Amino acid sequence: MLVSKTLKCKVFNPTKKKLELLSQEYTNFQIYVQTGRDFGIYSATKATFDFKYTKKARKKKQPIPLNRYFSRFKITNHKLTPYWFRVPVKGKRGGIWLPIIPHENIDSSWEIREAKVFKRKRNFWIYITIRKEIQLKTSYSSVLALDIGEKVIAAAVLSSVRKPIFLGREVRGIRRHHAWLRKRLQERELFKKLKEMRGKEKRRVELVLHEVSKCIVELAERNNSIIILGDLKGIRKGGRGKRFNRIVNSFPFNKLSFFIEYKAHLKGIAVIKIKEDYTSKTCSRCGEEGKRVSQGLFKCPHCKYQANADYNGAMNILKRSWEHVFQDGAAAFSPEPPMTERTRAEAHI
Repeated sequence: MLVSKTLKCKVFNPTKKKLELLSQEYTNFQIYVQTGRDFGIYSATKATFDFKYTKKARKKKQPIPLNRYFSRFKITNHKLTPYWFRVPVKGKRGGIWLPIIPHENIDSSWEIREAKVFKRKRNFWIYITIRKEIQLKTSYSSVLALDIGEKVIAAAVLSSVRKPIFLGREVRGIRRHHAWLRKRLQERELFKKLKEMRGKEKRRVELVLHEVSKCIVELAERNNSIIILGDLKGIRKGGRGKRFNRIVNSFPFNKLSFFIEYKAHLKGIAVIKIKEDYTSKTCSRCGEEGKRVSQGLFKCPHCKYQANADYNGAMNILKRSWEHVFQDGAAAFSPEPPMTERTRAEAHI
């Protein structure tokens, strides 16, 4: 399968002449975006913008879209940086080669698709979309089931161990802190401070999501596991009250799922989504309907089983995965180990 990702590359220490040419190209491009007047921009850049962007986009600043047929990426042995990118500009035959520093190392096996030039304060950035053909594994020795929730962003259970792993507890605290902070700033009419903190919550949450997804994929790689993810499609249409809808609509379910999928695919690990209807209400031991007495505790009135609610949900997703995986013939697994006293105790954490 084809896997794509975006490299965020900072233009690093360009020469004075190259910086002048790039700055002039960027300035002229912004004039063209807002007024339609061409004071000198590369023809292919102009054609790419006119083709991809609507008239609404002309009301604000836009990054320079680079045509992939006229730009180029290369890896060298240069002492300054091994990564270089050619940006076509008006008045310079062949464009200008710029030294860049990507946020992660890459090799030449990736195919360059498209790129955009951004300017942030005094620095230029080039976002490069790359893709690569990845062959997913077809044989696994275990299943890694994930339950995504609000209190614990991801509860993971391995079929070979069945020990609960809770990840991303801090996301809830971050969101509550920023909600409280926004309310206090609005009450005091400190709108300038409110504007300054805009986006900070999103960046902090995304950092945790990246760490959680990385941990999950590394766990699956170490245990040769296929990843089973609860499909949250339609959860926003539940209509379960104002508080629930506010929490769900602001929670990054889809973003975490996306991070897990693309990072797993880069490692050749398959990710399967299955319906998770009633997994939070069903007892993972007897299969009867139980009750989530609190955000973190599940109790079953039939078999008297009680456990962490997120762990119970992850176990239900794990059980549902067996039929799906075996039906597709996608993997071979070892049988489930019996539940030990230690594992039962850990499930109550």
